Amino acid sequence: MTESLGWDGLRVDIPANMEPMILDRGFVRIAGPDLPVLDLRFGPEKAPFTPDKDGPRLLKASGIGGARLVPFRAPWTGRLGDDIWAAPSAEARLFVLRSTEKKAVFAALFSAPPPATLLRTIVTSLDWMPPDSWRSWRCYDLRFETPPHAVLGKASFRPGAFKLEFSLGHTTLVFERLAPASVLLAETKLEAWLEKNVLRGHGRELGITSSGSTEARFADPVSPWRRILARLPFNPGQVRGGVRHDEAGNRILILTERGRLIPAPDFERTFSAYATTAIQG
Repeated sequence: MTESLGWDGLRVDIPANMEPMILDRGFVRIAGPDLPVLDLRFGPEKAPFTPDKDGPRLLKASGIGGARLVPFRAPWTGRLGDDIWAAPSAEARLFVLRSTEKKAVFAALFSAPPPATLLRTIVTSLDWMPPDSWRSWRCYDLRFETPPHAVLGKASFRPGAFKLEFSLGHTTLVFERLAPASVLLAETKLEAWLEKNVLRGHGRELGITSSGSTEARFADPVSPWRRILARLPFNPGQVRGGVRHDEAGNRILILTERGRLIPAPDFERTFSAYATTAIQG
């Protein structure tokens, strides 16, 4: 059984008993019981990857000395249609895949030679979403989408509190996940909890509208002078967001947008896609 991991343009299937240990821009570390640790580096192919030119630098960074990248072939690699190299030639731990269709390069470094089934699962599922497209993110118990050109800034995963920040031009998007909701809300209505615990941190008056007992929106009050400010070059920015009480997952999900607001349909798509899934493993 496998789980899908989506992070910073990467999509890959991993065994259900493995989970991310480190998540960073262009890098993830995945580990699981009785399996080798996997470091995955990925990104767009800025120039054609060649093993003779780019291999030595990659091998040095991987701690594999005295080796070179050689073509890797297995019964299943022919169906991929992509170039794959490996090192060292005996008991390989480093595998490099160049996707000509997606114009991306993936480097998978295992702490020990991986089992054949694990290697096949990882390599055959590698996929890339370029930064100019909508990107799907799926990590731990979260799933969400980011608009084109959104760039990951900070990511914090603390027990009970996940927070990810993205920059998009003059806009900042912040995804938060708080748990357990039953303790945080303590029978308080979601709107009252939002006003007391979230909105005060913005240091400004924000209007709240509820959509039932499990969802609410917040935003700057609409007024003529704010419409004028939004068109000025020194516009201080606006605030808009939504909060959802995921009763099944016992979590609170908050999406906040600060700065020059993105088009309303893009915000609605982003908020609608923000949800939780069953925890991996």
